[in-house]
Amino acid sequence: MLYARNAIFIALFTATSVLAQGGVPQAPVNLKEAEAKGLQRLSVEDLKAFIPGTHEVKGTTGKSTKYFKPDGGFERKGFKDFTGSWRFEEGKNAYCLDVYKKKGLNKTCFAVFRAPEGNYYFDYDLENGFYSHTWTPAKAE
Repeated sequence: MLYARNAIFIALFTATSVLAQGGVPQAPVNLKEAEAKGLQRLSVEDLKAFIPGTHEVKGTTGKSTKYFKPDGGFERKGFKDFTGSWRFEEGKNAYCLDVYKKKGLNKTCFAVFRAPEGNYYFDYDLENGFYSHTWTPAKAE
């Protein structure tokens, strides 16, 4: 009886936590943890379904919209707007951004994992393996 009550409490707490985050699932803290949890890593072929395209992003620095343009251009609007270019890295099974910031050109590649629930994806910086942001493809207009 006590076990069942605790299980119900844990389920309610988990559901409340997801709802408190705006329904966005919690990402594992790093790439190794995402792999250990058995999350599906997207291949470059999988990524081509979303890039080029528009992503609604919730990251460690806030919410934004990312625009991956067909010509290879990239823009981020929201918290700290910036521009640059994007490309796929077949050997790394990732997408990469070359963005222009105050200190010059910043090159970053991301591994993408599919969240177990909903239409959400987690990006991990390949340089350090840490979680970067959660995104979902923008709704068609």
